[in-house]
Amino acid sequence: MKRFILLITCFGLMSCAKQVEPTVENINKIFASQDFTFEFHKSGESKKSISFRNDYLVYKSDQPTFRREITYDEVLLINDFIQNIVNLHQNNVEETPSYYVIKNTAYKAKIIPKQEDYYFEALLKTLKLIK
Repeated sequence: MKRFILLITCFGLMSCAKQVEPTVENINKIFASQDFTFEFHKSGESKKSISFRNDYLVYKSDQPTFRREITYDEVLLINDFIQNIVNLHQNNVEETPSYYVIKNTAYKAKIIPKQEDYYFEALLKTLKLIK
């Protein structure tokens, strides 16, 4: 019984994504998998996420899930957006602001940019994920 519990614990620890700093190198490691999720955690609201899997974009929010193929131009737009928030990342934060998480099965990076929340809404509108 003890071995079984130890084995379950080991599998649980191995399955967790490693928390990494939001540096360009670490973000590129996550992008390289081509199977990752980009989440937005707005202060006081439920999270919204865009996942990328096999050339498909999956948008999840409190509305019904939306899935469609993604174009190359949209990939570039999302990549530029993520690069901008990584460049605006701030380490020392006094209150709990909105933040982003970029993750795959191996890595997870939390980004707290010095930026207004409406930029993410603008990205969703540009991608035609919301009206």
